[in-house]
Amino acid sequence: MTKPQLSEISNTYSLILCDIWGVVHNGNNLYPEAVNSLSAYLETGGDICLITNAPRRSNIIRDYLVNMGVSNDICNNIISSGDCSYSWLSSVKDRPLFHIGPEKDNSLFTGLDLKKVSEFECLECICTGFFNEYIEAIDDYQKLLETLLERGIVIHCANPDLYVNKGNIRLPCAGLIAQSYSQMGGEVVYFGKPHPFIYELALDKVCKLKQKSMPKNRILAIGDGLNTDIAGASNFGIDSFFIINGVHEGEFQKNNDTSEIDNEYIRDYINKYYANIASPKYIMNSLNLL
Repeated sequence: MTKPQLSEISNTYSLILCDIWGVVHNGNNLYPEAVNSLSAYLETGGDICLITNAPRRSNIIRDYLVNMGVSNDICNNIISSGDCSYSWLSSVKDRPLFHIGPEKDNSLFTGLDLKKVSEFECLECICTGFFNEYIEAIDDYQKLLETLLERGIVIHCANPDLYVNKGNIRLPCAGLIAQSYSQMGGEVVYFGKPHPFIYELALDKVCKLKQKSMPKNRILAIGDGLNTDIAGASNFGIDSFFIINGVHEGEFQKNNDTSEIDNEYIRDYINKYYANIASPKYIMNSLNLL
């Protein structure tokens, strides 16, 4: 697998839209080579916007990253699916809202005067995740989803990811609940990757900050999710950089070989099993340009 050099990336792209979980950290620890690569890219004069499907506001994510040891320069621009969700929540006003998700996500509602009610009373619904992703399975939500479906409630999904790896543990995300509801015939509205609104917000934020336009052929999206990061980049018309050892870790083993896998094999695999997704321009085990 040919490793792209920092000079190639910096000469070709003025802006990197970089995923966080699975690229910068694994939920427990930072990936130092990724952080160092992003810092080096900034030093060449490039811009970075971290773009994540976390169902929390960007200020919460920034504080979390800084506490982990990520520099303020890298965290200067962040757009989250939580930010996209907040835009919608601001319009809900006094319509009764049911929240599917853990208490740790309640910061999403800060500053909003919302009327939160049960699934039997709501007119609106937002899903930020499982109530307890460590002990629950999707089957535990069958009765709840049936109730919402019978009442014709639209679920607004604040995190389209199906799963995330937290260290060595795979945890379900809000996208899995939304997927199940959709399969039952329910209506779902998604915030975050691969849908275009989050990319539009990110690009608008950077362009306003820099007071200049940013052509799409100068933008590179980096991420570890084929159905979110890579599909979203393709939908938005920008190049992508796929990190294998994130949520897809172990999926691309050839003949049970855990060593580095050749580029051609991975592209053939993507074309076979993810035929609706354009092949990424770059592929690496991890983000390491140094």
